[in-house]
Amino acid sequence: MRRLFWVGVGVAVTVVVYRKGRQVVRQYLPSSIAERAERAAHDVGERAGSVAQEFRATFAEARARREAELAAALLAEGQADPSVTRAARATGARGAWAAGDPAADIDDDEAELGYSF
Repeated sequence: MRRLFWVGVGVAVTVVVYRKGRQVVRQYLPSSIAERAERAAHDVGERAGSVAQEFRATFAEARARREAELAAALLAEGQADPSVTRAARATGARGAWAAGDPAADIDDDEAELGYSF
């Protein structure tokens, strides 16, 4: 909670400094220089935004790839993908699970394996 408070304080201070700084710059600089600086700052902001979006997309792709690798490494040979099993349970393909009786949803080999998904 303390961290969230200090993040909020930092954001508020940044906004105040930014607005006051713009007022000071407009007051003391000629309008052409101020407009050029404002355009340059806007361009930097757009580039930073595009870099952040590209990073987010790359990160999401890498995360999905790694998640698939881990799932493949953890699944037993011949075992169905957990997302397929979840979808089957959600649609009621295995009627006992949809009826609210998870005990009836035990596979024959689960007792031998000692675990289930």
